[in-house]
Amino acid sequence: MRSRARVWWAAAFAVVVTATTVGVSVRAASPAPSAGSPRPVSAHATARGPHALAVLRRWDRRRAAAWAAGDPAALARLYVAGSRTGRRDVHDLRRWRERGLRVTGLRQQVAALSLRRRTPGRLTVVVIDRTVDGVALGGPYRQGLPRSAWLAHLITLRRVGGTWLVADALPVR
Repeated sequence: MRSRARVWWAAAFAVVVTATTVGVSVRAASPAPSAGSPRPVSAHATARGPHALAVLRRWDRRRAAAWAAGDPAALARLYVAGSRTGRRDVHDLRRWRERGLRVTGLRQQVAALSLRRRTPGRLTVVVIDRTVDGVALGGPYRQGLPRSAWLAHLITLRRVGGTWLVADALPVR
């Protein structure tokens, strides 16, 4: 029983680390919202921010689906070719699969989004978010995973063949 508990705690820790992979995240320099009551995104989005937020939410849902399916190829297709962020995310997914685990229910809770740049083929945003609702599944076991801390990311998305892909995600310092 002790080894099962150790495996699940290791899995929970790995999900928190994995959840921040997209942003290679660090804590925001400005104060983050309290865990109990994040400020609404609409209060912080710029005039064109709602479009960027919708793009990011659709991308996050596709990423969560790839993780839930345990599909590294589907996950890799969400990133621009050569993206270091994408390589790390795919590597983490493969490590989970090697341990016989799948992660379902990943969801990003967004507290603030600021549009930095928008062109027809590129979006750059700063977002403060956290990962919530993840569940690790493996055989008969089901373990809820801890939510991540509020983190700030500078995310660049590129439109390739009509689809928004993450080119890079960098820490906000």
